[in-house]
Amino acid sequence: MKIKIIYFVIGLSLLLVENSPAQEKTNIDSAKSIILEEVKITSKKIAAIETEKPSRKKHYSFLTKAPTQIGMIFNEGQVVNKRLNSIIIYFEKKYTQIYTFQILLFSIGIDTLPSKQLNKRELAFSANHEGWNKFPIQINDLIIPKEGIAVVVNFFDKSNMATGETDRIAMGKYSSKKHFFLRPTSQNNWMIFNSFQEGRIGPMIRLLVEE
Repeated sequence: MKIKIIYFVIGLSLLLVENSPAQEKTNIDSAKSIILEEVKITSKKIAAIETEKPSRKKHYSFLTKAPTQIGMIFNEGQVVNKRLNSIIIYFEKKYTQIYTFQILLFSIGIDTLPSKQLNKRELAFSANHEGWNKFPIQINDLIIPKEGIAVVVNFFDKSNMATGETDRIAMGKYSSKKHFFLRPTSQNNWMIFNSFQEGRIGPMIRLLVEE
């Protein structure tokens, strides 16, 4: 009887020892599966969308003397309800090494003109060179309204002291009619321009948005 009891205890111990690594392996494998599944769920690629890149029209030019504001409306379906990442502007003339201008962002009113300013803090930039310049808009909660957004460049100082001109935004041709406008900074009323080739020529300004 004593021998049988000893054998049973030894046999049970061996059974536990043999099963332990397998149980640990199962637990580890389960943990790995859970971790891998979590990584798979949380990884998400952010899609970026750019608006149309116009072709430059060298024979068209728009001279701006400070202080003045020039802007465009973006209301394409591809940009509404998206987060604004960057604004891209083509400068064809740069008079000084360091010239600071301001970007203003507005909602669009019922008159299809800038209405309420969307950016609460100042967005001041300088063009690095002639050609396309990209300016990041670091406002995480800025979602373009369903009516679209008005992007306005505010030239509040002279860059060419002899003529009073500012760094010049190039004019380009778009595939469809664009809505752009101008006003002296001291005035409230906008002047609307749509006479250049049925409104298809305007300032070379683009948006980069994120889903």
